Amino acid sequence: IVMIDEKVQIIKDDEIDLRALFQVLWGDRKLILKITGFITFLGILYALLATPLYKSTITIYPTGESSGGLSQLQGMASMFGMNMGGTESTFHIPDIIKSRTLQTKIIYKKWDSNSFSSPIDLITFWEINVENKFSMNPLAWFSTSDGNMNLKWKSSALEKLSKRISVKEDKTKLIIVDVLMEEPELSAQIANYIYVGVVEFTNINHIETAKSNREFIQERQLEIKEILTATENKLKEFRSKNRKVMDSPQLQLEVERLLRDVEIQTQVFITLQQQYELARIEEVKETPSVVVLDKGFPSVYKDSPKRKLIIIVCIFLGGFFGLFFVLIKRLY
Repeated sequence: IVMIDEKVQIIKDDEIDLRALFQVLWGDRKLILKITGFITFLGILYALLATPLYKSTITIYPTGESSGGLSQLQGMASMFGMNMGGTESTFHIPDIIKSRTLQTKIIYKKWDSNSFSSPIDLITFWEINVENKFSMNPLAWFSTSDGNMNLKWKSSALEKLSKRISVKEDKTKLIIVDVLMEEPELSAQIANYIYVGVVEFTNINHIETAKSNREFIQERQLEIKEILTATENKLKEFRSKNRKVMDSPQLQLEVERLLRDVEIQTQVFITLQQQYELARIEEVKETPSVVVLDKGFPSVYKDSPKRKLIIIVCIFLGGFFGLFFVLIKRLY
């Protein structure tokens, strides 16, 4: 038998007496309501003081285009016994969006803000570089200001921005990017810039890859040209030394072999010249890696904090902790 107080037992014969339990909870209803009210008050206070955030969303879709010219170039490279990797590099777009490279560009880019008269970066917008700013993090109270402050500001801004950007990819490869910011217009600006940043990143990589392929073909052209010239000179020298080729089967066989070598090297050189022209085209061609389906627009409504949800959750948590506290108090 577990005794709750001197008069009421809530467990009798290994079974819970619901009536006795209700009597105990009803007797301490004021304490339960106080605990519930206190936790609910904290939730309301947080909901009122928390910075409102506005969400802007863009949807983008990978183009999935591959360059036929580059594929042919790599086929040629394999014929020559050289490895140029696989087909044209493909990217996982969500990884680019969450990369420090792109997010660093975002935090240092100048954005239009309603709170400032001139465009500012996110470090200034969030006041991360304000030294006398009070921090709610107790660990920050004991931190020192030694070291490169610019790196610390950058690290803090990257950490904050990373939490504000979410990327989802569904089964159809559609990529949904959500951006949360303190101003709806700023949220839309950043969301739309993410598309531009992804295209710029992939185009730069595409150009570098195409340039590398062109340089490889150009070098190979010079090698083949030297081999072709040497083979042609060898055939010329052989013919000048052997005027009566038709009288000797051995000499005819040697001429045919030299002619075959010249023809092979000539065909390789012609093919390389064709591939070189394709490589030059690929180097100057910009192929967008993604297409935007829906641009980001400023939101009319706040996305967070969700005040109603916070209050409801706090009421339930307050009631639970109130009941739990009363039972523990009576037991011990």
